[in-house]
Amino acid sequence: MLETKRLWLRPLSQDDADDLLEYHSDEIVVRYIPWEPRSLESVRSAIEQYLALPMALHQEGDSVVLGWELKASGKIIGQSNATLRSLPDKTADVGWVTSRHFWRQGLAFEATQAFLGHLLTLSSIHRIVANIDTRNAESARLAEKLGMRLEGEFKQAAYTKGEWCDMWLYSALK
Repeated sequence: MLETKRLWLRPLSQDDADDLLEYHSDEIVVRYIPWEPRSLESVRSAIEQYLALPMALHQEGDSVVLGWELKASGKIIGQSNATLRSLPDKTADVGWVTSRHFWRQGLAFEATQAFLGHLLTLSSIHRIVANIDTRNAESARLAEKLGMRLEGEFKQAAYTKGEWCDMWLYSALK
């Protein structure tokens, strides 16, 4: 568990399903995320998948997903994820998603800054990358505000939701 001024970053549970449904089912929130808007049943299934993760980054393919719990209310308003992509290269990729009701309040920055800071203390991580759809300028601005640098733009690099998407690659080093 990680702590910021306003948030706890913690593993999710089935008790969080209704909070996740608010943003997992929002077409605007998930438009640049590989999943379609989710029903409560598919949110519960996603949580089951999160619960099955090792929640540590020791071997290639290991993943961590942490929910962002508002200290003031206990509500989950977003989440961070990381996957160890290459153990020899000590590279992990990261992602984040925030409930639309909490956009532009500095909470995504607060949560992701703490998450990246934690990841960069791990011996298995030297480099963190974020692949961001080029239509998602808000996420790119967040990556830049976090000190990540733009390494390149890749044309038609991801096939998501029935279309080819150009992607930016951002990174941060230990």
